[in-house]
Amino acid sequence: MAKTDERLFAPFPIEMDEHPKIFPLSDAAFRALFEATFYSRRMMSDGFLDERVVLKRWGQAVADELSGNDPNRPSWIPTEGGWRIHDFEKHHPLRADIEEKREAVRVRRVEAGKRGGQASGEARAKQTASKPEANVSTDEAKRTSETETETETETTPKGVERPAKRGSRLSAEWLPSPASIAKAREDAPAVDHQAEHATFIDYWIAQPGQRGVKTDWDATWRNWMRRKQGDVKTRPVAVTPTKKALDVIEMGRRMQADEDRKAIE
Repeated sequence: MAKTDERLFAPFPIEMDEHPKIFPLSDAAFRALFEATFYSRRMMSDGFLDERVVLKRWGQAVADELSGNDPNRPSWIPTEGGWRIHDFEKHHPLRADIEEKREAVRVRRVEAGKRGGQASGEARAKQTASKPEANVSTDEAKRTSETETETETETTPKGVERPAKRGSRLSAEWLPSPASIAKAREDAPAVDHQAEHATFIDYWIAQPGQRGVKTDWDATWRNWMRRKQGDVKTRPVAVTPTKKALDVIEMGRRMQADEDRKAIE
């Protein structure tokens, strides 16, 4: 049986280097874009780049370049404590997904080992019962098998008896728990929770196969709201001129018109 490759990978589209916001990047920024993605995958930070790491490895100039290479969707989005890689969660599995898969593999291996131990104990019991000189009855062989199985269960790693938590897909009627709602109000006060909840439902229902299966939808929902709070913090604020500012502008326009008229006369 071939061994499963458990290394982490970072997929990139082959035409990425020709994208309008990637092609003009300097060599340093282009390299940082890839290195930062590898770093986030390796550290399983879900696209978040700590400010201290960014400044140490790539510098402020590179961070500014990647934060300004597109007016609406820059490669790096400034956020509290650092930067966040744009759309990281759409192209890379998140930490929760990776840990969930690893736990499922661990549980399957443990259960397979347990079944193998039970089968070995039953086989030894049958072999003992078939020998005339042993003079062991069928009931005694059964008790021997049970004893061996119990001994093997006791010596297996701690937690073997715990059943694996099964994941599920999201339904259109799903709602977070009151505790999760209260936590989201605390962690993401600037987010429109009702609108984002509708987007959350549509997004995860549309995910195909295993990607749309989670063991803890409340935790996934809370993380979604926290990320949206980060988007709100970094979104540019539209500046609306006040009435006083408009009056000053109008006064200046009139004064300039008077000066132009005097110059003509």
